[in-house]
Amino acid sequence: MKRLIRESAGILNLGATGKEILMLLHRHQKRGLSVKEIIEKTKRSERAVKGHLKKLLHLNLVRRETFVTPNRRRAHRYRFPSKEEFLKSVEAEIHRRLARLKRIVG
Repeated sequence: MKRLIRESAGILNLGATGKEILMLLHRHQKRGLSVKEIIEKTKRSERAVKGHLKKLLHLNLVRRETFVTPNRRRAHRYRFPSKEEFLKSVEAEIHRRLARLKRIVG
């Protein structure tokens, strides 16, 4: 799975932090991770983590679920999708980019 994430991150130009977040979420696939947990594990700023998560969500490479914290605040937990869903999302993005290139060429 590491190889699939590494190759996909390279093809989609996700960068080191995006790849690291995907690897982390895959390792913690069962329960997922909150933004705070991702920040602690990656040692990146909140702004950087949230920016990367936004991009990963846009590409459908991660799943987000909402939950209520013990002090009744709404929060999000991020999860890695199944291998099949992940690959399908990567493939869809590649096709979208290829179609855009074809439109440019004419």
